[in-house]
Amino acid sequence: MRSADGTFNSSTCIVSGADEIRLRSYINHSIYARIYGLDYRLECGIAEGVVNKFFYKTSIIARVLPRYDWIVWMDDDTFITDFSRDTFRELIDQAESRGQFLVLAEGPVEPNGFWSVVNTGVMLIKNCNESFEMLGAMDDAHLADVEDWWDEECHGVFTGGDQDVVVWWLETNGLMDRVQIVGHATLNSRGHYYTESLSDAFIMHFCGYPDKEWGVVRFAKRFGVGQELVPDELLDRFSVRVRSPMSDREFARRDLVTRTTSRVKKELRPYYHRLRDLRASRQANGGGAAGH
Repeated sequence: MRSADGTFNSSTCIVSGADEIRLRSYINHSIYARIYGLDYRLECGIAEGVVNKFFYKTSIIARVLPRYDWIVWMDDDTFITDFSRDTFRELIDQAESRGQFLVLAEGPVEPNGFWSVVNTGVMLIKNCNESFEMLGAMDDAHLADVEDWWDEECHGVFTGGDQDVVVWWLETNGLMDRVQIVGHATLNSRGHYYTESLSDAFIMHFCGYPDKEWGVVRFAKRFGVGQELVPDELLDRFSVRVRSPMSDREFARRDLVTRTTSRVKKELRPYYHRLRDLRASRQANGGGAAGH
């Protein structure tokens, strides 16, 4: 994994992607990989037998991991914001020294109060038996078992995907002590935790945005950086010609649509909750027959 001069060789790889190629995070990820001497692979969602789109990710990891000692998986809606940090190298070194095979970040508390014990949008995974056993559990049948087992008070929100299966598999197999769980600012943060600069955290994760492209551009404008969230000098260094493709006019249009939709949803949310509670009450009372 480490060469004689102390640098990584090609046995460590950043892999990113999703069920389709939709964001320009691959520019962000690939530039970071080039700076720190890591391999980089951009993957898209093709796999046999996948129904739940979350499991494209785990099928990609299972297919690529045999080629490397460690893989750094990054969801396509995660962007590195501090290119001065050699964080992946540091975390892998720590995990190796502690006999750990997996590095995850805690799930930060969202503005709406949602949280999760971990977030698998960014994962560091070692090529070892435990990793492949975990990846082998990533399917819809196991997810159904996980939903029955899930305790929101202990584990946070149930997301219906790989993240839940990872938590279940680690806990039921007694392997949580083989996992390094770091703070969200180290590996997987959110926009409301960025208060001063892009160096407030290492990686920004745009999960939960109704329009992720809009979310990235809005975040970039806030900090005066291009839409790739990469410093201009690095874009120049690596000859990136196409930059910040969303025009100000297009951003303004999507900003209006997104904000209007969010406002309407917020106004309707109390009525939706009231209707949901009413339906639940009727079901609990045997269907609420007419005339009673």
